Amino acid sequence: MRWIKHLRVLLLSMLLGILLIACQTTDTEPGADAGEDTTAGDTGADMEEITLRGTVWVAPEELQALETLTDMYQEDHPNVEVEWINIVDGGPYGRDRLQTMLAGGDIPDFMMLNTGQFEALAARDQLLALDDYVASSNLDLSIYWPQAIEGSRFEGTLYGLPRDMSNVILYYNKDLFDAAGIDYPSDDWTWNEFLEAAQALTMDTTGDGNIDQWGYGMDNVSWQWDGFVLANGSQVLSDDRSTCMFTEPATLEALEFYFGLLTEHEVSPPPGALPEQSGVIDWFNTQNVAMSVYGPWMRPLIVSIENQFNWDVAHPPMSPNTGERGSDVYTDHWGIATGSELPEEAFDFVTFLTSHEAQERWVELRGARSISPVREVAQTDDWLHYGGSTGEIILDALSYAEPPPVNFGNSPEAENIWTQEFALVIAGETTVAEAAANVCDQIAPILPQ
Repeated sequence: MRWIKHLRVLLLSMLLGILLIACQTTDTEPGADAGEDTTAGDTGADMEEITLRGTVWVAPEELQALETLTDMYQEDHPNVEVEWINIVDGGPYGRDRLQTMLAGGDIPDFMMLNTGQFEALAARDQLLALDDYVASSNLDLSIYWPQAIEGSRFEGTLYGLPRDMSNVILYYNKDLFDAAGIDYPSDDWTWNEFLEAAQALTMDTTGDGNIDQWGYGMDNVSWQWDGFVLANGSQVLSDDRSTCMFTEPATLEALEFYFGLLTEHEVSPPPGALPEQSGVIDWFNTQNVAMSVYGPWMRPLIVSIENQFNWDVAHPPMSPNTGERGSDVYTDHWGIATGSELPEEAFDFVTFLTSHEAQERWVELRGARSISPVREVAQTDDWLHYGGSTGEIILDALSYAEPPPVNFGNSPEAENIWTQEFALVIAGETTVAEAAANVCDQIAPILPQ
């Protein structure tokens, strides 16, 4: 009958449809059910591979520690590779080579920067403004020291995330103080007591008629002498960095006291006295000087030396005129280049580097090298008492520390000028007053207008 013939055709069509669906199902991914969204479980292996390029200027051990942090980041971001460009012969802090790279179009995604270098790049629109990135990512800036965030802003805009901070405090050799029968530095020390101790600690320890131990290690760097100026109630530049104040009476008085430690009182090694030592850092570690001022980064250097001695940190001495003490606070940063093709990815990576987790690991890897930008990390026992030191003093000194005079766009040029002029003072070729006047004349055209 005709209806039976139609039924056979219908059944045959249904059978062919079932076979076709079955064939299509076997062509899906192994183990996938028909209709299942196989992209729901994608991992980093299916994401686009990217490479972030970052510049630093660090020792091999520090570079290795950065690579360890990179490995931590890659646990959750397996598609991200990081190429570290370590600028070791590119001028101070890698400034010269980095600027050459940027000018030539060889633009890294992110950069390790320090105070002065940071402002110079921000002033030239070579750093990416980060306020919008912080807002969109809900990054909590309150985990950082306020000084670290303020030091990462230029003209009110955030151009970096803080890598670490360094203020300046007094280091002293307890063993040399004990041998000389001198009390350790106290909280009420003024320049007068400080000088008396430095004079008593300057001596010929071998009896050959030559001084081989000095009370203080003086260096021609602004982070050493600017604290004396601040303590005396003055500055070398105005707050907006537009006016030279080197010739102000209170500034001159502080600078004359500082450089007079060498030129007048002779309690610091003169040029050429320690030819086998490279500078003021070595002088303290070889126990040729009993005191000097350094940042917290000095602690791991002391801990690593072979011939250990007893030491600690103290507040810098107060000006007898004001009863105040002074210190600079520097910030190192992670900045992102405006020309980066991966700005969001670079921001995510530097956010990790400055996170609580990464900063804890950094202290484990590198010791308490500088003040962690994350307040809770710097307040841990591991950071505070690193090397047996009284780290609470370092954090307390933040209360009176001020931004250094190198936090403006043309500061590298200005710093070169005053370093050259004060080198003549150390050499006995000019006076502090003459050097200060020359500095003001020369830096006037490069100060912010």
